[in-house]
Amino acid sequence: MSSAPLYEDILEGPLNGQAEWLETKDKFKIRVAHWNQSKSKGTIILFPGRNEYIEKYGRTCKILQKMGYGSLIVDWRGQGLSDRLLKNKLIGHIDEFEDYQNDVDELIKFANKKEFKKPWHLIGHSMGGAIGLRALLNGLPVKKVIFSSPMWDIKMHPNSIFDKLLHFYIKKSYIFYKIRKKENGFVPSTNKTPYLGTENFEKNTLTTDQNYFIYLKNQILKYPNLALAGPSIKWVHTALNECKNLQKIVPPKTPCLTFCSKNDKIVNNVAIEKIMRKWPKGKLTYINDAEHEVLMENDDLLKMIYSDIDEFLN
Repeated sequence: MSSAPLYEDILEGPLNGQAEWLETKDKFKIRVAHWNQSKSKGTIILFPGRNEYIEKYGRTCKILQKMGYGSLIVDWRGQGLSDRLLKNKLIGHIDEFEDYQNDVDELIKFANKKEFKKPWHLIGHSMGGAIGLRALLNGLPVKKVIFSSPMWDIKMHPNSIFDKLLHFYIKKSYIFYKIRKKENGFVPSTNKTPYLGTENFEKNTLTTDQNYFIYLKNQILKYPNLALAGPSIKWVHTALNECKNLQKIVPPKTPCLTFCSKNDKIVNNVAIEKIMRKWPKGKLTYINDAEHEVLMENDDLLKMIYSDIDEFLN
């Protein structure tokens, strides 16, 4: 372990955060950051989504600190400041989705070594929700779990028929790309530049709050090395396989609170409903007038969401 950069000038998070490098068992260097409070109620472990990075959760960690919790967060392999997998560092890529569990294992070893205050709870957003659910099934030692727009299926088109056709196309065409050794390239028609670097607020699919959108956009403009563009064909293929497998699971008994937006254009709410209906101690809450980033919305929505989280954790 050694000290890693933490861009506090764009963080707007708690004071006295620390970032460190960890090395996974398959020799990837990943970045973690933490705000550990010795007198806290416990520790919130945050699993970010695809194309995210530690600094994006600065405001989130500050709210959690005010609620009395320390926090621990990771840059997954292939994004943020962690090791990228391809020569073109803008391509979001993973060889196999289960590889993210190596990052989880190293993170938990680190939390145990540092003796972070227990109980531990998990917040998993989007792709972090898929990684988090798999980690729970593997025995992740958390008392309660909160999911934000979990990626238990990917929405590729607003029309359900076209969405199914695109899923079918990705599945069937993958072998064609693999034979031609093109599976590590961008998905056709996807963004080849970072989304926040070029998108304007009026058309964005992340948040309805302009202040939050500017906060996120300014982070990427100042530190473009944090950003990703679109995913690789291989990433989409292995992510869809994992989503398909997760929809077949029997959810654990860990108490679960899930938030999602009725307007989400990135993940498929049908899959979320399917899994949450089976969750023995689970609650699904829809957030009206929000986009995909339900934890990065306007103040009124955030007050309601964190009130629910506070009640759930206590």
